[in-house]
Amino acid sequence: MKIYLSKAKVKPLDLAANRRRAQLEIEKAVRQQARLIIFPQGFLSGADLGIMAGKAYFAAAYNGTAQSLAQENNSIYILADRYENGFVNTLYHGGEILPADSFEIDGFSFAAFDSRQDLRQKAPGIQADRFVLNQSRPVLAGQRRLLHRMLSALRVSGRCTVVCNLGGLGFTSHPNIYMPCISFIDSKNDIFTTTAEEYKNSPCCFAPEKQKSRPGGVFTLPALDFPVAFNQNPLIPANVDQKEYCLDLFYLQSLSLANRLDNLGMKKAVVAVSGGLDSALALLATVNAFDMLGLDRSGIIALSIPGFGTYDTTKSLGRKLTAGLGIELKFIDITTACTQALKDIGHDGKTADVTFENVQARMRTLNALNIANMAGGIMVGTGDLSEEALGFATYGGDRLAGYNVNSSISKTVIRTMLPYVTRLENLKGAKEAVQGILSIPVSPELLPAAGQIAQKTEDILAPYKLIDFFIYCFVVAGLSPIEMAQRASCVFEGEFSASYLREKAAMFAGRFIGGQFKRSCAPEGARLTHAALMGQGRSLPSDCSRRFLLSFLNM
Repeated sequence: MKIYLSKAKVKPLDLAANRRRAQLEIEKAVRQQARLIIFPQGFLSGADLGIMAGKAYFAAAYNGTAQSLAQENNSIYILADRYENGFVNTLYHGGEILPADSFEIDGFSFAAFDSRQDLRQKAPGIQADRFVLNQSRPVLAGQRRLLHRMLSALRVSGRCTVVCNLGGLGFTSHPNIYMPCISFIDSKNDIFTTTAEEYKNSPCCFAPEKQKSRPGGVFTLPALDFPVAFNQNPLIPANVDQKEYCLDLFYLQSLSLANRLDNLGMKKAVVAVSGGLDSALALLATVNAFDMLGLDRSGIIALSIPGFGTYDTTKSLGRKLTAGLGIELKFIDITTACTQALKDIGHDGKTADVTFENVQARMRTLNALNIANMAGGIMVGTGDLSEEALGFATYGGDRLAGYNVNSSISKTVIRTMLPYVTRLENLKGAKEAVQGILSIPVSPELLPAAGQIAQKTEDILAPYKLIDFFIYCFVVAGLSPIEMAQRASCVFEGEFSASYLREKAAMFAGRFIGGQFKRSCAPEGARLTHAALMGQGRSLPSDCSRRFLLSFLNM
């Protein structure tokens, strides 16, 4: 008996096109004499449904499409799904709908699981010898290796064949990124794909071996979650190797942008290159996404948009970065336009207040968005998680973009990632420029200072290692402000005073609440880390009081 794992690429919410692609996969499976074809859940829609979730008319269209596909291909068993307020595993054979949790084909017993949690809970009590996991599930950086460990442990302790098809190619890139993964593990094989390239090149058809009877009982299955661990860089999970995590995060970041470009049919992207950390990572991810798609890098429009506060050092580093990647850097000086904009609203053009600063950020974004329109492309946002948490960005300025690749990655993680990223073969040309970028302080570059770095963000707010530690404490570990300060006093023992930590915990709490209105209009991007601020569980009313959080600090 043969099993065929479908790798049909999907188009979000295009049921007709996805049905045609699924039909082609079924025909390939039949030609290879497969008796069972396995599709990932949500393969007809691209998984994330947004406002369509729970809609009866969507469910009727989805289920009718899956049913008709099965009826027209009655010579093969189809493990796919139905939509019933969520995707539910379903086995189709001809006109019949059969239970998918436990079934038998030609003397081979199978059990399909709706989720990894479902597998962990039910696997010990099921006697089937071939376990199938086909849930299309969002993936966070670092989880793919953990999944491989779990499936390998299941194979050993359960003495069973483990089959996994999680799909992901063409699935939507907001608010999640999906794992293009095929796995087939038995006593002779350990096939597990970790990249889109491996997924595309992996075999589709497998012949599972005959199994001896296996014992039931408790399986030893490692967890897929990241344990709470307080250290000086807690946003990199302690149970995953640092280099592996950083490269996995960069890969998923690039894949999310590649999916967005491919789904929109776009071959142009605009990136504003400041010569700082965030824009460097955004540009590298854009280059990597173009390389993934086989697009010419000439489609990347890199912009240097100097204003009143642009520094000579960062301007030079931006030029070196783009040159190392073989990309032309275009310059747009906005000082004249900003001067006119300030004059138009009655500003004296000299007082270095918040209006003076923000007009530059808004003018930069305006130019980048307009150029993206002219090119028929997408503007790639550069704002990071640290800025999102504190609202340290200009509303209507660097908060806007067509798609943001950095939104779930903190400043300290970006700093950790960049040296690993520039060791990749296709990005080595950026290594020297990135080293220079890593050596200069982070700055918003909005105040004039004769071409020198005058504003240092860490002097204005707090050291980023402390800001990001507070993000972890508040968002991931769920600590109160006073608990955050107390944890920091242990982790950074002797480095900061107790009064300083209380002051900065208060600053964090106040800015987190005050910055919600900016996060509410954030550009789309994929949730790639366990600290991302996307979704209802990570937001607040924009007009809520700060008193509750500050009361824990008696302030």
